Amino acid sequence: MTKAMDPGVEESLAREWTRIVAPRSGDARTELVREAADFLGMPLRDAVEQLDGAGARFRDEWLRTVRRSDDPSALARFYNESNAELFELIEWHASDPIHYRTLILRDFFARTRRTRGAYLDYGSGIGNDALVFAEAGYEVTLADVSEPLLAFAAWRCRRRGFEVRTLDLKREDPPADAFELVICFDVLEHIPDPLRTVRGLRAALRRGGVLAFHAPFGEDPERPMHVVHRDIVTPRMRSLGFRPVECVFPPAVRAPQLYEKDAMSPLDRAGYYLYDNYLHNAFGMRLARLYRRAFRRAPAARLEAGR
Repeated sequence: MTKAMDPGVEESLAREWTRIVAPRSGDARTELVREAADFLGMPLRDAVEQLDGAGARFRDEWLRTVRRSDDPSALARFYNESNAELFELIEWHASDPIHYRTLILRDFFARTRRTRGAYLDYGSGIGNDALVFAEAGYEVTLADVSEPLLAFAAWRCRRRGFEVRTLDLKREDPPADAFELVICFDVLEHIPDPLRTVRGLRAALRRGGVLAFHAPFGEDPERPMHVVHRDIVTPRMRSLGFRPVECVFPPAVRAPQLYEKDAMSPLDRAGYYLYDNYLHNAFGMRLARLYRRAFRRAPAARLEAGR
């Protein structure tokens, strides 16, 4: 059972989310749909009608058009041609407190990082997370496979006075060693090879940079576009060269995972791979202790031999 959030905490987060997402109207749903109407050049009434049943239409579009969920080109075509995704995302972002995670992360990084630096929003959607970090002083890069969403997110940011860069993930990868922070929320479950994506995100991070991701792996009849049903990412994070970072979230907010890019030897990464995937048990813990003990003794022995 999901624990309820403290009413005072939830109210504070909701107020801050509304301030950023809906500064003009004070109502996230109203403002997002008005922005969609302005961007698309359609009457507001028509945009409001598009919200009704957008989630079901998005699901039906997938079932009707996607034949192979392991074909990246077919998936890219779907996300670029969908008529419902934009409105499905608006409804979700206007109503689900999961998005408060972005505010918690913003405050966490303000406390723990000396520099704001460059931020990559991988799978930027309609741009709400980017707005949070742009306002906090980060240099924002939006990245998405959907050109309509990428254009809408960039338009929203620039409308508020934030200059942003964009990456069309169909044509370009994030640059290497470019970002202090990468957020990848609710994206990896949509990608046939999520491990390849995580390797690319690690390459995009600078030394000590942080990747925050949330991926609801698992089969979901209402979201058939979630094409990866088993979490193959979390057990590999340490062997991919990441160190877990602790950040506390309210019980009712589905917390993302945070990892810092770490410099590890190939031997350490191989050891983590074996431990996390095959030896995560009492025997593996004993082996890990023996390895750490041997690792501590080796430098001392080299120093002794050098005298």
